[in-house]
Amino acid sequence: MPRLGRPLAALIIGVALHAWAAPSADELQAFRDTRGTMCRAVVREMHIEIHKHKLRKNGEDDIYETVPAICLAIVQNYSLTATAPPSRKWSLKKRAVRLDDDDALDQNPSMMMHLITLKKACEHFTDDFQQELSELMYRSALLHDIEPIVSEFCEKSSASSAGDRSDTDGGGRMPDMAELLKRFDTDGSISPAENL
Repeated sequence: MPRLGRPLAALIIGVALHAWAAPSADELQAFRDTRGTMCRAVVREMHIEIHKHKLRKNGEDDIYETVPAICLAIVQNYSLTATAPPSRKWSLKKRAVRLDDDDALDQNPSMMMHLITLKKACEHFTDDFQQELSELMYRSALLHDIEPIVSEFCEKSSASSAGDRSDTDGGGRMPDMAELLKRFDTDGSISPAENL
């Protein structure tokens, strides 16, 4: 195996460190701009993987665990591109040729950053919709034509923004314990012992 030069090693280390950092403004914008196409891509790729690996035969658990893993197929089969700043817009398109692991190492630094951004946007989407995707794919796995399911599910998921996915009771803030006890402890059975 050839020895990596210092610039390439620095790039790989930088990319690895970037992958664990909090999402950047570009990554969040990529997620927002590609949400609809990401949904369609994820559902289609899930359908392919379920049939290829017969994931439905052992129940929904295998499908549930495949949802976050589908991002590898997204990175291999789709490309993420951006327009130039200041009004940067991201788009997700199916690749004409599947990206192999060896091809990824030959990419220039900006292409590597786009691959990482694509992976993070996919992970953000699958984190938000893992349960819904798992249920949908388990119910729809036997259908040969997935397009009606893609349209219906992705229309719903695109309509809800990432902010709609969180619990917004109380104006978007996390309720404190006293509020929760007042709301849910109607018979006093879960109140602290000092109130006895």
